[in-house]
Amino acid sequence: MEPTTNRERILELRKENPQLPNIRMAEMLSISRERVRQILEGEGLPTMFHKDYGLCDVCGEAKPGPQQFCSKACSYEAHRVLFNCALCGQSKQLLRSQYNAQVRRGYDRMYCSRLCRNRGKWVFKSNNA
Repeated sequence: MEPTTNRERILELRKENPQLPNIRMAEMLSISRERVRQILEGEGLPTMFHKDYGLCDVCGEAKPGPQQFCSKACSYEAHRVLFNCALCGQSKQLLRSQYNAQVRRGYDRMYCSRLCRNRGKWVFKSNNA
């Protein structure tokens, strides 16, 4: 049986597609968005839906908006690379862009500080000689 009233049509649309926004139902039925909201509220159905933006690339939590990460902490973690100093073996975090620049330039060793870098030049130079 074909729905005849706007109420029946709205309930049928909501049943077919639960995430369909009120404005789209209003456009399809040529009625106001407010009338769609009133009918849905009268039937005890949800009138608004929050958009799903997917999961954070780092922690897997739901993202609150269209940004790539769920928090500043996840963004911070995603933009850093952890490596070990070639001389002392100490772990060091470096911006991913800086790390990639050093790799592109052909650096074969990464150092945690200028002191290790300067000492490393002499240590590795004397080992090669």
